[in-house]
Amino acid sequence: MQSVDLDASGEVTSLSYRDAASGEVRNLDDLSGCVLALGAKGMKSVMRGSPKLALRAPELTKAASLDAIDVVAVRLWLDTTVPTRTPANVFSKYPSLRGAGGTFFMLDQLQGSTDYTSGAAPDPAELWAGEEPQGSVVACDFYNAGALLPLSDEDIVSLLMDELLPSAVGEFRSAKVVDSYVQRYPAAVTWFSPGSFKKRPPLVTSVGNLVCAGDWVRMGEREHGAKGLCQERAYVSGLEAANSLARRGYLGANSRSHPVIPVREDEPQVVASRALNKLVGDTVKKSPLNPFGLTISPWVR
Repeated sequence: MQSVDLDASGEVTSLSYRDAASGEVRNLDDLSGCVLALGAKGMKSVMRGSPKLALRAPELTKAASLDAIDVVAVRLWLDTTVPTRTPANVFSKYPSLRGAGGTFFMLDQLQGSTDYTSGAAPDPAELWAGEEPQGSVVACDFYNAGALLPLSDEDIVSLLMDELLPSAVGEFRSAKVVDSYVQRYPAAVTWFSPGSFKKRPPLVTSVGNLVCAGDWVRMGEREHGAKGLCQERAYVSGLEAANSLARRGYLGANSRSHPVIPVREDEPQVVASRALNKLVGDTVKKSPLNPFGLTISPWVR
């Protein structure tokens, strides 16, 4: 998206975007509402092209001042199935990461179990574009990956197969790559840096029919328990953004709100530990032996 246009009343009426296939700039007119589901990079682009919006919604110009980090995403198709203890895993503190953080997901495990909503077992061939499955399919993501971006696709795949994956699960040493795909996303993910919270965009903006969605959005009174869980939080914020437009009458006949399922309550021992933690911390903070009012917590939260 390139720009958002406002009418005389200060509400969104149209937007422009560049068509990914043709490269042409196209317009969407007569809008009832608009959801900005953008990261920091996208917000910068939109605000640069939307002077009226920048004047009307200073909170969005603050969001556009935040930085973003680089991401490298890799998909690996292997010739053998590799068993792992969990389907979702983390790389950390490997010197060869060059300062990046990493995760890897066993898609054959995540997508190979029964779909309990329909009761149907998924087809493993879907991970192999309809071909006969040969082994595991692994999705690997690197965050803060600016130092890895210049590497060739072959070097990135080699880094995973020769070092990182075998170090995490030894069985990867005997696996070979049937196919691979490497994609680079410069400045694609919002950098949650210290002090950035107050600059993050709000769910409801100063423009009545313009709302925001994404894992970096501050949801205010609609805040959800999925804090810090990027995909879950992004999904919930999208529901809340649409619900906000519906509740305030911007969607006309399509004004039915979508239910948002809250996270389950913490277990009793977690609630008790948190209360005790707060009690001890408050006691230490008020103690005459702590004249500077330092906040000291006996446990890491």
